[in-house]
Amino acid sequence: MPEKSEASLDGTTALSIGECERRLAAGGVGILAMAGVAAPVLRPVNFTLLNGAVILRTGEGRILEAAQFAEPASFVICEVDRFEHTGWSVVVTGKLVERSTLGDLSDLPLRPWARAEKHHLVGLSIDEISGRRIGAEIGGH
Repeated sequence: MPEKSEASLDGTTALSIGECERRLAAGGVGILAMAGVAAPVLRPVNFTLLNGAVILRTGEGRILEAAQFAEPASFVICEVDRFEHTGWSVVVTGKLVERSTLGDLSDLPLRPWARAEKHHLVGLSIDEISGRRIGAEIGGH
């Protein structure tokens, strides 16, 4: 993808890789999508970016299982203004992998919002990254 944003025929503008990476670097909350039996499994997660990977904390369950088997997954962050009809999204596709336990990387700027135990760190490699913007630029990004 070129560094310059490009308008498309559908009224959206492609974000450059640099713009996508800057938005990811801000951290926050996104949606992790993994394979499921009847339909994809979607989980809201808070995240940070570390060494070119999306990092999140998790407890026992589907995300940890997927990481233990290095399953492919997708991750999306977005911001929308429903009144101004503007917004942007960044999509990452890669493989999940268990990174370590809390003791190894406890100084990460990543605190779980959920009150459940989240003692595992999982990383999503950034094998593909893309982003789109619709409407006027928002938030000075």
